[in-house]
Amino acid sequence: MKGLTPHPKDLHVLGINERDFVRRGIRTMLFAVLLSLCVFALITYSMGATPILLILFLLLFPVAAWIHMVRGIEVKATARRSDMDIAVAVFLDLVNVLLAGGAGAETALLAAADAGDGWSFEQIRLAIARAQSSRRSYWNSLRDLGEELGVESLIEVAHSVQIAGEHGGRVRQSLGARAQALRHKNLARVEHEAEVRTERMGLPMVVLFIGFVLLVGYPAFSGTLGAL
Repeated sequence: MKGLTPHPKDLHVLGINERDFVRRGIRTMLFAVLLSLCVFALITYSMGATPILLILFLLLFPVAAWIHMVRGIEVKATARRSDMDIAVAVFLDLVNVLLAGGAGAETALLAAADAGDGWSFEQIRLAIARAQSSRRSYWNSLRDLGEELGVESLIEVAHSVQIAGEHGGRVRQSLGARAQALRHKNLARVEHEAEVRTERMGLPMVVLFIGFVLLVGYPAFSGTLGAL
């Protein structure tokens, strides 16, 4: 069910297999049950509680913990895909520069893949290595990688190169156009995330301002009431 189980591609992006996910889920549920028992014991010791409250805690805490775990996986997978989009744009720029310098297509792809580090470039290098071992097209292997990870930029780039090749277009121009489009997309995403974070900072600032007003105004208000 959507929202209660992570997408298989999200698990694949994070390198989590089904067995690890089940183990993580069991640990999360056990921790939630223990936490609910501790909270119930604390409430019972301080003010008394009914068995209905225990049942409610045993249902609420594990469900909330499970949803939080699934949501965390989705957020991390989305962030990793965003990093992959940036890496793809850099990779295409490097390939474009090498092609402009007179390098062959295979040499440009291999050199560009070896130029970067991190998880994204490692996945690109693995895809190129698989293409070499199976004697497939590099771009088809990168497209398969995009489909496995759910990264649309890789799929679109491979499709654009295929169209350029079929119609005799210039692959370098196609790569340059895709790299520019990805840069604009990534820049718009970063700006949107910055705006969202700025809006989220508004509520804490308002709460701090209200607390400051109460802190400064309460002594004067209390002194006025005491003088009456």
